[in-house]
Amino acid sequence: MDELPTPPYPFDEAGAALGMPSLQQLFFLPGDWSIYLLARYVPAIAEWLGIGAADYGSTYSASLSLIGWSLVTIALIVVWTAIKDLNSAMTRGVSTLYLETRRHIRMAIVRAKYRRGRKPRTEPAIEVTEMRSLDAAELRVLRLHGNVAPGYALAVSDIAERLAARGYEVRGVLERLQTLKLLQATVGGLDGETAYTLTPVGRALLHRTLSTRA
Repeated sequence: MDELPTPPYPFDEAGAALGMPSLQQLFFLPGDWSIYLLARYVPAIAEWLGIGAADYGSTYSASLSLIGWSLVTIALIVVWTAIKDLNSAMTRGVSTLYLETRRHIRMAIVRAKYRRGRKPRTEPAIEVTEMRSLDAAELRVLRLHGNVAPGYALAVSDIAERLAARGYEVRGVLERLQTLKLLQATVGGLDGETAYTLTPVGRALLHRTLSTRA
């Protein structure tokens, strides 16, 4: 039996503009090679279907080519979607890492400043009756600072977010508490925002208030 010829290689055909095959030649590549592989490696099925080298470029080859190019298109869409999803996930991850790094650096700076300027602390003896009564908003802000770990400070935006309040409302409360020497402004974060911590007077007053209510 004569050796089965391979399908025509379109890049070697004469007359192709600048060595490039036509769209028709490219279209038949998957079908022609499917026929060749079937006839070469599964000759029984090829003989039963009645196909061979004579079917290169035929309607049968066109049908196989259509299926082949459809599968290639689907595969490209799947790969492109996976690449886009991966890119989005990496972008979100880098953004989250950047924001978390900024936050940790900001808190580290605040803590270092606090430790460098900290002096031996003695809680002042104060009488709650000597201070004017604090309203509900001021007590909430004061308690919020009471839950902050030593060496940390709360920025204006952090307080506004936790209290679900507007920035200007929070600034007014902070200014009143600072005037009463219950809070003190400290170094801001990387974005230049002012942060606040409890003063010894504020800490003592908060402790006294909580003890009285208990």
